[in-house]
Amino acid sequence: METTLVLSRGGLPPMSARGCIQELTPITQGQFKRTVNGDLIFMGMQGKKYKTTISCQDTTVLATDGLIPGAIIEVSCIQVLWQKVVGGKAALERPPVLGSITVVDENKNPVQLIRCEEGNIEVATTEIAYVCYRPILAMRIISYTLKTNEWGVKSGWSLELEEV
Repeated sequence: METTLVLSRGGLPPMSARGCIQELTPITQGQFKRTVNGDLIFMGMQGKKYKTTISCQDTTVLATDGLIPGAIIEVSCIQVLWQKVVGGKAALERPPVLGSITVVDENKNPVQLIRCEEGNIEVATTEIAYVCYRPILAMRIISYTLKTNEWGVKSGWSLELEEV
């Protein structure tokens, strides 16, 4: 396997996705304003949506069938998310990629995952722990680019998406 990245449309031909880089950035869903007293307040929606840029330099580019700007695809991310687990239970922010969940305590020791159902996890400790997982995100394609260096026999691509 060349990458853990999975896209529900398009594809990753051999030699197109080794060493991919993914940036995951929260989208601001409102504005910051200052009051007459100079205090900074946030006027907007609570909650979190992500935008992402995935890029790669390899010997060929990704398959673009179905990668139409505006289309919605499912992305099994490379980037991991971490969450704190208190009291042995936590609700994951996003659905996890199957087999990607890891739980550790504050001393970096592995903690057994007892159950994961519909994003709710239970672990084998009531002490503070941390869960790490690769999220699955429903995202809209904003744009993509393909590039090739003919004489350098190098190709690259990037894909920009925002969570729906």
